Amino acid sequence: MGLRNGSLVCDYCSSTIFTFEPFQIAWTAKDSSDPKAGFSYTTQTWQEIDDGENKGCNWCDILWGEIPFWYQHRKKKESPMPEETFKITVRFEKRNSEDDIVLKVMIEDDWSPRYQVRCDPDENAAAFVPGRKLVWQVASPRAFKLALDCLAQCTLRHDCPKCQEASLPTRVIDCSDPERPRLVLTEGTQGFYAALSYVWGEPQPHSVCTTKLSTYLESIDILLLPKTIRDAIFCTHSLNLRYLWADTLCILQDSDEDKQREIPQMCDIYRCAYVTIIAASSQKVSEGFLHNRRKPVETLLPFWCPDGKLGTISVDESDGDARSSQEPVNRRAWCFQERLLSPRTLVYASHTLQYQCQTAMNEIGDIWNYIPSTELGELRLPCMMISRTPCRTLSSNDVEVLLTAWRNVLHDYTQRAVSDPSDRLMAISGIAQLFQRWWGSSNRYIAGLWERNLSSDLLWYRDCPSDGSLVTERFLAPSWSWAATIGCVVAGWDKKVGNIIWDVQSCDAMPVSGNHPLGQVKGGRLIVRAIVRDVTWDPAEPKLFELKRPCVSVAETGDEPEERDGACSVRSLPASAAQVVDTTVDTELAVKDSDQIKITTLPGPNAKPTSASPVEHVDIRMCNGEQGKKGSKLINIGHSFITNLLKLVPCLVHRKNAHTTETAPTRRPATSRQITSNDTNGNDIRAEAMTPQDHSTNTEMVVASTEAIEIGCGGESDDIGSNNHAKRCQSNEVTVPSKGRERHIGYGYFDYDSAGIGADKGKAVVVGSDKGENPGHLTGLIVVPAGSAGEFRRVGIFHVDGRFYEDDEAPYCDIKSWLDTPSTEVITII
Repeated sequence: MGLRNGSLVCDYCSSTIFTFEPFQIAWTAKDSSDPKAGFSYTTQTWQEIDDGENKGCNWCDILWGEIPFWYQHRKKKESPMPEETFKITVRFEKRNSEDDIVLKVMIEDDWSPRYQVRCDPDENAAAFVPGRKLVWQVASPRAFKLALDCLAQCTLRHDCPKCQEASLPTRVIDCSDPERPRLVLTEGTQGFYAALSYVWGEPQPHSVCTTKLSTYLESIDILLLPKTIRDAIFCTHSLNLRYLWADTLCILQDSDEDKQREIPQMCDIYRCAYVTIIAASSQKVSEGFLHNRRKPVETLLPFWCPDGKLGTISVDESDGDARSSQEPVNRRAWCFQERLLSPRTLVYASHTLQYQCQTAMNEIGDIWNYIPSTELGELRLPCMMISRTPCRTLSSNDVEVLLTAWRNVLHDYTQRAVSDPSDRLMAISGIAQLFQRWWGSSNRYIAGLWERNLSSDLLWYRDCPSDGSLVTERFLAPSWSWAATIGCVVAGWDKKVGNIIWDVQSCDAMPVSGNHPLGQVKGGRLIVRAIVRDVTWDPAEPKLFELKRPCVSVAETGDEPEERDGACSVRSLPASAAQVVDTTVDTELAVKDSDQIKITTLPGPNAKPTSASPVEHVDIRMCNGEQGKKGSKLINIGHSFITNLLKLVPCLVHRKNAHTTETAPTRRPATSRQITSNDTNGNDIRAEAMTPQDHSTNTEMVVASTEAIEIGCGGESDDIGSNNHAKRCQSNEVTVPSKGRERHIGYGYFDYDSAGIGADKGKAVVVGSDKGENPGHLTGLIVVPAGSAGEFRRVGIFHVDGRFYEDDEAPYCDIKSWLDTPSTEVITII
């Protein structure tokens, strides 16, 4: 590329692109709303572009890299033909802000890569291009000067907290003489200080402990400190700050009492620091962070300034922000709150030095380039939380902002690693403390969840359950807390759960330390009253099945159940186990015509609970409705009548005109109640609620109640009297299990190892449904029995819907029957 008659001309790719007028067309396109604005031209042949790249033409080098990429994806061929030419459109654009300029190179109006545009501050182009070249000498005087300019400019122009003196932490490092630092007991002194955020990565033998404290108060041998701590001391001094806070030297590492006192102060330590120094690139404390970075490879291009002067710009396709997630400091849990709580940070990244605040994240030198955090993909606290003083009252919008911010915090934080799994709650306690200040007394923090949004918060699940290792040999947190697991967590925020159904009676967690109630916990208990169903699931796939094992008892005689093989052959049917509508009869069962049929079923959707205690079992009797009759009419029925009879019972239970009244039982225990209603034929239908003491947990065979059920027909009286009836009741009872004992009802997210067990059977506890008169979706928790009787442990969440498919294996749940369940259970989850 040479200068000919006042114009820059490439001998190979074009003779016009870098002349003054075409270049100005490309430059002014940044102010145009037309996406096709810019300078377009046809290139030389591909062979000539390839020759130009080989001879060092930077513009040919850009085209040589982009055209084959477009060619392979659009033409589906390896490379262009030597004689081919291409349409190129060149334009400059603003990205995200007035001060972020990129170069866009469009190939055939189809492919448009963008390049970051930067230049040196002493270039002619600097008056028009705000971007500056990356700083690779991060410890140079120029780098520190630029950092100071960023800090000063942020304070003057933006909404970060004003630089007011704050109370110094309990201990700080005096960096007045970086060669002879010492520890200082502040005793509430006001001042400015820097804080350090870094990855330990290895033991620090020269940390402050009780025996070394007096020595370190006099002076600290700088040579004993690891490189990262030494660099932080030098950096603090170079930023014209006297004090530095670093955990290894400012917290007594051998004193649990001091840790319990100082760690709860970390929210204020980082929140009130003038700046936080982040050693982002260091994998361990011995590496340091002030070494020179690799000098970036630059692609230089000429730049015709609007005033006619010729300058030079540098273009770079790489994006430093994309590399930030790979930094060691961004993979550690403890470092997360240190960055998020800090009003301003200097980030010593792997490729350069960066400045960050609430409204910006830029390479040093780009002091005017403030970019909204949403465009950077970097998590920021809501703008309302910038102030150090929370507002007294929260609007509905403020509440939603805080809830959304916490969900984002949780997702970002749980992707990070902790060396000690028990620190899962500790390492986020500073952020929780800040949120608690904003919530005030209107919300309570419970082991990582917020009481105000508790039902939704409990629906968290691990994003990738197979990633990471689960710790089960010791207690981390209650099973209902996300802190009980290791791995990325998606906060509960299911938009389909607009209607909370269950009742949370209490939820509490016991902190390890009374000085730090938002930190580590040693126990917790969640007690709810909810609709509960017995379920099982496939351990290999997230398929959920309801245990639907109804049965028919065919009894000849006998008032008491008979023991068979050590188990009672007549058992109580749990309310969550079956519905009559699903009952079938084995066709191979032979039933005598004289047998009396006994059927156990559940009440229909219109039935009402009879007492405060849950209805676990009902005993349905259909008797002669005429008063004064001595008994029910028993008829001889054969095998073919059984199926029709089973179809009949749900109809009787679900009569629209049925009503319920309570009558005092005559021969039942005091805990039983009777529900009586009449059908249109005058038949008396009595449902007796049984006590929950006879609740069976046998999932292999669910059988009928110990009470016989009389089934008769209304109308004329029967010749069979009460004496004959009593005689019949002495015969044996046969239990008939149904076919198809399980039904695929939905899917779930399970954390078997987090509960310490690999069980695949448990209970589905309904939390809520979507809004509407006819909900089509249910969501809740999956729990399994814990060590103590009556206690359960959370192992995941489930989703079911009411869609029906012809495929027997397709998910189906009769949601109406779930929601109309007359009884609820009190479940304790630990």
